[in-house]
Amino acid sequence: MISRGQDNPFSPQALKIYAITIVFYAIVYMALMIVPFYALSLNATKTDIGLIMGATMLTSMFARPIAGKLIDRYGASRIFVIVLIVFAVSLLGYFVPELWMIGVVRIVQGIVAAFFSTAMEIITIDLLSDKVRGQGLSLYSLATMIPSTFGPAAALYMKDVASMNAIFVGFVVLGIVNVVFAIIVARSKTSRLHTPIPDTIQVQSPGLWKNRKLIVSSMIMLFASIANGAIFTFLPIHLENQQSSWGSIYFLTQTVVLVLCRFIGRSRIPSNGETPIRLVLLMSLLASMGSLLLSLFVYWPMLLLAAVLNGIAFAMLYPALLTFVSFSVPEQARGFLLGLFIGAADFGFALGALVMGPLADLLSFHIMFMTCAALCFTACLLLPLYRSKVVRRSQETSFS
Repeated sequence: MISRGQDNPFSPQALKIYAITIVFYAIVYMALMIVPFYALSLNATKTDIGLIMGATMLTSMFARPIAGKLIDRYGASRIFVIVLIVFAVSLLGYFVPELWMIGVVRIVQGIVAAFFSTAMEIITIDLLSDKVRGQGLSLYSLATMIPSTFGPAAALYMKDVASMNAIFVGFVVLGIVNVVFAIIVARSKTSRLHTPIPDTIQVQSPGLWKNRKLIVSSMIMLFASIANGAIFTFLPIHLENQQSSWGSIYFLTQTVVLVLCRFIGRSRIPSNGETPIRLVLLMSLLASMGSLLLSLFVYWPMLLLAAVLNGIAFAMLYPALLTFVSFSVPEQARGFLLGLFIGAADFGFALGALVMGPLADLLSFHIMFMTCAALCFTACLLLPLYRSKVVRRSQETSFS
C-alpha cells in the first residue's frame, strides 16, 4: 500500500532529506574554496594543493561500489547517519596545521561523500513511489547543486572577515547540526528508508555488473562527464589565454540554467522504467553542440549559448539515467550497482582533467573541446545498444 506521502516529492520526509543534503554540500563547497587558501598559509605548492584537492574525487570514485555494497548489506538509514558522524569528526582535522593532515581529511571526506551520496539517492528511491521517483532524484540532485550558488561566495567572504579557526568552528557546528537532524530523520516512525537485504537473499553473483542497461548508461554518463570535467577545469584557463573575461559569467549562467532545469524539468524524466532514449539523445546532442561552440568561439554571445546548452544537458542527463538504472538493476544489489554508475560519472569528471589536460598541452584547447564534443556525440551512438524500451523489474520495491 503506497501512502499519499510517497506520491509527493515535496512531502515533509522528502524535504528533510533535501535539507540534510543542502547542509552537507554547503560545507563541501565552502571547504573547496577555503582549503586551498589554508594550504597556502602553510607554504603549500601548487602541486601540493592539486594533490590535496584531487584526493577527494579520486577516493570517492573508488569508494562508491564499496559504499553501495555495504548499504545493501546494512541499510542506507544506518550508513548515512554513521558517515555524517564521521564527516563531522573529520572536520576537526582542519585544526591541525599540517599539510599531511589536510590530505588525510580530504581523503576521509572523499570516502564520506561516496557513502553519503549513494545512501541518500537510495533513500530517495525508497521513500517515493515509482511514478515520482524521477522527480525525487532530480530534486535530490538539485539539492546537491543549490549550495554551489552560495557556498563559494560565502566562503570567500568569511575568509576576508574571519580567521581560519573560526571558519572551521562554523563547519564543525554545521556538521553536528546535520548529524542531529539525520538521527531524527532515521528514527522517524514515518520513515521508509532503505533497509538491509537479509543475508539469505544476498546476491553474490560476480556477474551482476554485466547488466547491459547499466553498462550502456554508465558509458554515456562517462563520456558526458569527461566533457563536463574538462570544461570545469580548463575553460577558465582557455578564456584567460584568449584574453576573455567572460569565464565567471559562463559558469554563473550554466549553474543558473542547471538549477532551473533540474527543478522545472523534473517531471520530464521517465519514472516508469522506460528507457529515456529521446531525452538522452537530445541532451547528448546539446552537450556536443555546447562543447563544439567552446572549441570555435570565445565571443560572449556564443559563450552564453554554450553555457545554456551545457546547463540543460548536464542538468537532465544525470537524473534521467540514474532513474532509469534504478529500475534496471535488481533491488537486492541496487546500492552496489548504482555505486558503479555514480562511480562512472566521477571517473569521467576526473578523466576530464587527467586526460584532457595532456591533450591540450600536446595539441590545443580547441582540439580538446572538439574531442569533448565528439565524445558527447559518441554517447548518442550507444543508444541502439539498449535492447528494449521498458525495463522489467526484478522485484517489487520496498514501498509496494
